[in-house]
Amino acid sequence: MSQYLTTEDTDYVSDGIQLTIPLIIRASALIDGYCKREIGVKAYTERIPLTYEQRGHLSYAPIVDVLEASGRVMTGLMGNFFGAPGFEPIVDLSVIDIDKRLGTLWCGSSPFGSAYAELEIGYTSGWAEIPDKVKVACGLLINQLASNPNSNVKSKKDFDFSIEYFGNSMFTPEIADLLSEYKLLSFR
Repeated sequence: MSQYLTTEDTDYVSDGIQLTIPLIIRASALIDGYCKREIGVKAYTERIPLTYEQRGHLSYAPIVDVLEASGRVMTGLMGNFFGAPGFEPIVDLSVIDIDKRLGTLWCGSSPFGSAYAELEIGYTSGWAEIPDKVKVACGLLINQLASNPNSNVKSKKDFDFSIEYFGNSMFTPEIADLLSEYKLLSFR
């Protein structure tokens, strides 16, 4: 469960709004859903196909560290006569070259000289320190949540109890602009 602010981070919210853990968790969950990922460092395991040039792309960037990798070669020692070869662990992770900022990778050949068809990589991705833009966006969302607890109610009438709902988004253009560089972009 992500928490992008603490109760002491009162600089990110308007005066008069009390930061509570439930508000912080709710706003952080909204940010995770919008960005389709957690902003903090998290471990992922992913199976990626490689091109003939031995290039691929990991889904979540920036990459913090590669934990483990295994690869499936295009053809086994006997060709594909006995079926497709299975995944073998890659002991020397230096054969995988990763651009940690973008998540693109290049992989060398297997120990027997065969090219890999796909890789299964365990890695960590995210930001160790939560960026200020995410904290500002979280503060803006908390301002909206605290000022209007029924965020999807457009109008209320007291005497006949009529309520009109609408599906407006909590993410204003300002919040969307703050979170644009942390949103998951698929390259596949």
